Amino acid sequence: MAYIAFSRKYRPKDFTQVIGQEAVVRTLKNAVELGRVSHAYIFAGPRGVGKTTISRILTKCLNCKEGITPNPCNKCENCLEIEKGSFPDMYEIDAASNRGIDDIRALKENINYAPIKGRYKVYIIDEAHMLTREAFNALLKTLEEPPPNNIFILATTELHKIPDTIKSRCQIFLFKPPTTSQIKNYMKNILENENIPYEEKALEVLAENSEGGVRDSASLLDQAVTYGKGSVKLEYVEEMLGIVPKNLVVRFLQRIKENNIQKLITGIEKLDKEGYDLNVFWKQVLQKLHEELINISINEKGEIFDLEDQKALIYIVEIFNQAYNQAKTNFSPKNVYQLALLKLKFIPSLKKIEHILQGDDIPSVQLTSKKEAKESASKKISEEKKDDISSIIEKIRKDIGGIVASTLEKSKIEETDQNFVIYLDSSIASFIKDKLSQIEKYFPKPVQIKDLKKEKKQKSKKRDETVDKVLELFQGKVIKYEEE
Repeated sequence: MAYIAFSRKYRPKDFTQVIGQEAVVRTLKNAVELGRVSHAYIFAGPRGVGKTTISRILTKCLNCKEGITPNPCNKCENCLEIEKGSFPDMYEIDAASNRGIDDIRALKENINYAPIKGRYKVYIIDEAHMLTREAFNALLKTLEEPPPNNIFILATTELHKIPDTIKSRCQIFLFKPPTTSQIKNYMKNILENENIPYEEKALEVLAENSEGGVRDSASLLDQAVTYGKGSVKLEYVEEMLGIVPKNLVVRFLQRIKENNIQKLITGIEKLDKEGYDLNVFWKQVLQKLHEELINISINEKGEIFDLEDQKALIYIVEIFNQAYNQAKTNFSPKNVYQLALLKLKFIPSLKKIEHILQGDDIPSVQLTSKKEAKESASKKISEEKKDDISSIIEKIRKDIGGIVASTLEKSKIEETDQNFVIYLDSSIASFIKDKLSQIEKYFPKPVQIKDLKKEKKQKSKKRDETVDKVLELFQGKVIKYEEE
């Protein structure tokens, strides 16, 4: 018999097995019992917290052969088919790859037919925020006045991208990540059921690194059991996750205390060369810094830092948090972290408020005009956007190919509030359009392609019209005309 991964084998089969979604479960169970099941739902929350699983459980509740019940039998033909994903009246649609208006039109045609085996037809649209604007518009009327016995469930990790017109026609459920202790107990139950030996501390580390995802925790546990040859030990788990030994983290913080920037930067360089995941290491550093801040606040002394370090430590944590968020999407985390460490050089120059009030040793401050400040801020934003687009193109180069990436590098790319616009010469526009569905996945907003020559002509035409109006107003004539 083929091996079944923990994430599939221990996927909740009914509401009693769901972890960390008490409010969602209670509401849906009551809705089934009272006969108040809505025709449309939005399940929103991070990945791996149970959105699709609860969608399937609700489908079982409505189509179990024993009748509509909040506790499906999980034994009848309908329940077993829903569990396998082969039930003819349950449609799971991946909006990431079926996001166009034609896909929604096909769905709208299907809803006019009666259920084949069950009482209700359930449409589960995963990653619903990926649907195009036209597809959402096509779905509006269906969600407002759906045929009887049809239920729509839109699952999304980005609720803010769902149009308000769609939200207003659905009941919205917010899925929150389970606590670390809930995930730890979930993993413990799996191991005890499988008769696998484990260490409590190892499960705590796995739970913390699952980042609130139940599915991710099961996958990590599966990997840990294999890595540990049938057992889950702290030593093996730390090796598997690339966790830096605690003594190295403590030494790193001691160098922060000493403000030894040179050793901090070379330390990051060394960890990178030794193959450690710098994002994991930085997360460990942030956790330890947070512990130190709490200890200082309560006991006025931490393991490494003292009460007098508290103010500087708050600035350090702020700098390090920003670096961590940037490094997760940057092609070179090492560069981001080393830059953050260089910023620590300026921490000692912070003056106590009483010294400033007394006028002691006040550093000179060079004032800048509003115009200079505005230009500087504008330049900074422009550079940040360039960096973001560069990192996107680097990912495209790795996944799609160098030709597409090189074409995008040479193109003019502008970001608007609604989308990204790529200006291309008509000779290569068709080539990029063929790859548009692949390229769009790497951009945080929809992508539009425009003909560069047409845009220039339109701008030139608008400029000519403006010139004509000025000439007419002032009764003048053109002496010299220069192209941009």
